[in-house]
Amino acid sequence: MVQSYQNKTAQPNNNVNQIPTVKGKRNGKLVKGILLGAVVGGAVAMMDKNTRKKITNGTNSMKDSTMDMVSKVKDNPSGVMNDWQDRIKSASSVLKEAINDAQKLYEKVNGDVIDQVNQVKEDSTEIIATTKEAAEDLKDIGSKVKEAGEEVTSESSQTSSVSTSTSSSGNDNVHSTNKPSNVPGQVGS
Repeated sequence: MVQSYQNKTAQPNNNVNQIPTVKGKRNGKLVKGILLGAVVGGAVAMMDKNTRKKITNGTNSMKDSTMDMVSKVKDNPSGVMNDWQDRIKSASSVLKEAINDAQKLYEKVNGDVIDQVNQVKEDSTEIIATTKEAAEDLKDIGSKVKEAGEEVTSESSQTSSVSTSTSSSGNDNVHSTNKPSNVPGQVGS
């Protein structure tokens, strides 16, 4: 079993490069199309006289700066190397300062702003809870006011019936001659 597995893995796979894939054909056509489009676009752009002058001037300035660099390197290779090393060191120190500043800013934002955001979140949660409690208290007050209003309206109707019953009971001490008697149950004087 192990030998048959080793034999299968030891055999080279020659079929990989024999059949071109559709994806490979599409990629080849895409690259050719992009290159052809760039060439045609460049040719069309070169028809304009101003564009040709700009390209010529740009190419000449690039050529001059390259030639200056080459002559400097030929004349003093160690000086150019030292100059580039100094520039790289300077750039790296500036970059380190920028990284330190960014880290301090991150810590400040992380410490101050996030703490303040969390505090505002907690405060807003407390405000919402307090508002809900106030709404419930307001409902309780409203129901008590309603209850008091109902008592007032029902008490005034009860009072009128009570006062009529009190008036009629107050007449028990009145003699048939409509003269009040000082002694209850005594017939008039």
